[in-house]
Amino acid sequence: MSRIVIVGAGECGARAAFALREKDFDGGITLIGAEPDLPYERPPLSKEGLAAAAPPKYLADAMRYQEARITVLTNAPVARIDRDEKAVELADGRSVAYDRLLLATGARPRVFPGAPENSERIRMLRTHADALAIRAALAPGRK
Repeated sequence: MSRIVIVGAGECGARAAFALREKDFDGGITLIGAEPDLPYERPPLSKEGLAAAAPPKYLADAMRYQEARITVLTNAPVARIDRDEKAVELADGRSVAYDRLLLATGARPRVFPGAPENSERIRMLRTHADALAIRAALAPGRK
């Protein structure tokens, strides 16, 4: 039976996993993400994510992944991809074998050239944790 590993448990990776099931792929699907959360939508982070203590807008709950037979590995940064062995090596030492590999790692934010490093005034907004940190920094009583 064929196994597909998707590196990147963001919106694109999660939607690809469900699309495989919708197209009758019956093999194993493993979705790997470095964040502690299930896949969620990122655009709301800059809106309601900053305005209120709202949880991320998850694409599906754990039960839906289970029902679709999609294994989701969270808190699982990828350390290395061994193309010869067809295995994804995780930072914690685990290895996940694959027959097909999909990279859906998305993009990373960049600081504008010339911006001071480690500035308290410059923050990245890419993850739910980033939104929480920005919201905390904007809390009343903080300048």
